[in-house]
Amino acid sequence: MSETRNTMPPAPPGGTRRGLRHLPSSRALAQRGLAALEVALMLPVIAALLYVLVEGGNTIRAYSALTEASRAGARHVVMNDDVAGVQTVVRSLATTLDPNALTATAVKDTGKQMVTVTVKYAYKSVFTSNPYNGDPNDALYTFSASTSMPTP
Repeated sequence: MSETRNTMPPAPPGGTRRGLRHLPSSRALAQRGLAALEVALMLPVIAALLYVLVEGGNTIRAYSALTEASRAGARHVVMNDDVAGVQTVVRSLATTLDPNALTATAVKDTGKQMVTVTVKYAYKSVFTSNPYNGDPNDALYTFSASTSMPTP
């Protein structure tokens, strides 16, 4: 009786056998699944962090432009004695802000010899503001910057 052996042909010189497939072990499959779980758990945290960074940066940019426009408006009133032109000056300087959401008021107190310019801005989020939806209740916050200067 001839005995059949289940032997594999020898590997080619300097190479590996090409006909065999190596199946990953159960430990490797478990680690791959654990990596996917870690990514799934960390993705919302990373997305929230990215949201906070972008929204925070836009908020600081908007408030900085608002403050600078308030200072320039107060300087304009002190130098030109033009209370009515404050809105135009503020809107011309705050070019990065939506002019429809920007209001400026100037109060000249002759008793204290002071001018106070208050600029308000209805801030809209970067992620939710849509210029085409026309929703007036879209603002998240109302920023206010006020500058007081003495009159000569």
